[in-house]
Amino acid sequence: MARAPCIPRSLPPPYTSTGTRSSSLRTSATDFCSTAELLVGQNTTRFLLHTSLLTNQSPFFRAALTGPFLESTSQSINLDDVAVDVFELCVNWLYTGSIRPVPFKDGKPAYYTLLHLYILADRLCFEGLRNCVVDLMADLADSTNSVLTPSDTRILYEQIDAAAPIRKLVLDLFAFKKTDKLLKEHEDRWHAGFLRDLVVHLKRPCEQAMLRHRLSMWYPANFGTSRSCEICHAVMMPRHGAVRCDDCCVGWCVRCVGAGVGMAGWEDGNQGRLLRVRGSVEGGDADDQVVLEPETGKKVRVRKWVSCKPWRGSRCVVYHEHNETDRCGDVFMGH
Repeated sequence: MARAPCIPRSLPPPYTSTGTRSSSLRTSATDFCSTAELLVGQNTTRFLLHTSLLTNQSPFFRAALTGPFLESTSQSINLDDVAVDVFELCVNWLYTGSIRPVPFKDGKPAYYTLLHLYILADRLCFEGLRNCVVDLMADLADSTNSVLTPSDTRILYEQIDAAAPIRKLVLDLFAFKKTDKLLKEHEDRWHAGFLRDLVVHLKRPCEQAMLRHRLSMWYPANFGTSRSCEICHAVMMPRHGAVRCDDCCVGWCVRCVGAGVGMAGWEDGNQGRLLRVRGSVEGGDADDQVVLEPETGKKVRVRKWVSCKPWRGSRCVVYHEHNETDRCGDVFMGH
């Protein structure tokens, strides 16, 4: 198994992966006093896990090990149809609050393993683990600039519930990343339901895409500084109120923002590349790029327009479940 790359520091700070505060995982010495036996896989690999960890994190194990069932007497549960390697990731999460080792194959993220882990977490009612899978998938997509394969989408759409938040995450990853060539030229077939949902998603405004913009009211001084609305393309007249992002300078008319249809444009290296001149070639920020100014032919440093990514800014709000677990304490907004 290849070694996982380091997650860049520019990504959001880690969320509370288990859904509960880390200090509450071990509340007293009695948590180490009892264990339950789990028999996993066709060849019956035996796991002895602390009962309190299982019952605190999962209503499934809470009912099985403390309710009026045979398992509560024997303290043994048979999971013969579960893959051992996937269950080991579940055990590592139970004891460490993180998914280790990060699944890789041939130097690329093994998203299919994470999907199978999500399926197992859903079956065993580990809500915190499902949220942790979502976090890791989002981090890997950013750090490795990758998305799911066609076979992964078949797992997603054939074995995971349609209402699962992980579906929305995958659709956002494909919608916001540069995946046009991948979708067109991949030799394998994509799941038809995934392609249908992606097309519908691309046609609908995504309100979460606006959350990472630093919006402010804007009044173009003259036609030289005016521009068209990102949505309706109507020219925003001088000295008339408009809305823009102070960071990327994308603008929207008040009517589009008020109607709730304002959305970030899909990432495109050519669009918006001359939105903001940062000064000479020697100056500027690290994320700027050098281009030729059309009018003069001079080299100038301009800010590259990067579309908003909701899995960075509003991950817990958009993709997490918190019916059984506490909400995440960390909220990361902005760049």
